[in-house]
Amino acid sequence: MKLITVEALFAAENAAKSAALFEDHAPSVRDMAGCNSYDLYADPNDAGNIVIVQRWESMSQFDNYRQSDAFAQLGAGLKPMMTAPPVTTICSVDPT
Repeated sequence: MKLITVEALFAAENAAKSAALFEDHAPSVRDMAGCNSYDLYADPNDAGNIVIVQRWESMSQFDNYRQSDAFAQLGAGLKPMMTAPPVTTICSVDPT
């Protein structure tokens, strides 16, 4: 199983809008083949710091998500609001 984290930074004034875009996007990702979880976390002490934690059955299924229209649309909406490039970390984990 793949555990993926994506850390994204936004200006404080864009924090609510960026979180809403992630949340709007989440149901379609959760319905994709191989997605076990897709959750958003925001730092209450830093309004512009958002982390998405995802679990995928395989790297190929995560790659299918990254090549999807949904991923492209989310990126197009979020990139103009980011204050730095997102940081993605991918790990292999035992699901038990």
